[in-house]
Amino acid sequence: MPGKKKIAFIGPVVWGSVWGHGPELARYLSERDKVVYFDPLVPPAAQKSSFIDRDSYRRPAEMKLVRRKCRFRPGLLYGLCMELCNLWAVVRCGADAIVTYYPAGTLLALLWCRLRGKRSLFIYADSSAIIASPLARRAAGFGLGLSARLASAGCIATSGPLLEDIRRYTRRAELIPNGVDLGRLERPGQTAEKDEEAKKFTVAFAGAFGEWVDVELIIETAASCGWAGFVLIGDGPRLQDARGLAAGLNNVELTGALPHSEVFSRLAEADVCLVPFAVNELTDRVCPVKLFEYWAMGKPVVATPCRELKRLAGEHPGSLYLAENSSSTTKLLERFSNQPELRASSSRAAKAAVKDYDWRELGARIRDMLFAGNASVSDNDSRGADSV
Repeated sequence: MPGKKKIAFIGPVVWGSVWGHGPELARYLSERDKVVYFDPLVPPAAQKSSFIDRDSYRRPAEMKLVRRKCRFRPGLLYGLCMELCNLWAVVRCGADAIVTYYPAGTLLALLWCRLRGKRSLFIYADSSAIIASPLARRAAGFGLGLSARLASAGCIATSGPLLEDIRRYTRRAELIPNGVDLGRLERPGQTAEKDEEAKKFTVAFAGAFGEWVDVELIIETAASCGWAGFVLIGDGPRLQDARGLAAGLNNVELTGALPHSEVFSRLAEADVCLVPFAVNELTDRVCPVKLFEYWAMGKPVVATPCRELKRLAGEHPGSLYLAENSSSTTKLLERFSNQPELRASSSRAAKAAVKDYDWRELGARIRDMLFAGNASVSDNDSRGADSV
């Protein structure tokens, strides 16, 4: 098809293992361009758990998927292997442009694109190196500055704090947040209302049970809300902690990981959804995909007051409510339970808010930036850029 570009997409996650920004953007781009999605280089210890295809995550038939493994454990050799393998992938692919999410690991590929006059876009969506080792954190910080300067099409940050980080190095950066594919979730039956007479008030959480999730807050809230059912969907290192804390509570259901489609069927049954992050340096920088998925289902959201979530709550009042502990979370849930009109108005506010975060719009903005460019500002002007 005339006008189609070939894009080497250096994926931030193994395709099909989880969903999020990378797979959603790759899906969008593959409808318009020739996308080659390169899985991350998976080290030996993670290979068994990583290559779990959860209902193929709607892999586009026209997108080429390249599975990759690595014999090295995370460390210096692994980092060098990433650089060389990603460079070789881009060169061999013959791409017109590349998209990368890595502050370190694609520096050689970005440099090659710069020297060859090809388009390259760096997307800063994850600052998880903050909770890694001090060495990994320093390496990521060093790589962030280089990636920001080398990306010929500019940079994208998914939250205000991440944009502040990247604008220390370049002005060629824009804030384009996470989002959701509304066309998929607004199909008949996806947002069906539950039978109010048949089911009790239900609270839901869907996501990875990582170190950033305040499991204690969730279970303490469930313990004080015996009149409500809690459906907790997902897997992760803190799932066993949740199981232990919830032992003896008959109003908590821990489903483990579910197929992508089934997650939204369960969310459709909920009255309110949670974004229960532990508030810290990492979560202050996160723009959670689950927020927009909840909104797309017409669900009011109760979240902890992380920095980016506070910004979004200010921009979309009535759809996102902040609670800093289990006591304040319980009080909010009691209000929602006792006031059907509040649930209805918050549901309308959620559906209105999410229209600003549709992947049809976000993907178009990112593609325009990748190929039309945001390179009018010289790298010589990069230092001293204003924060957002």
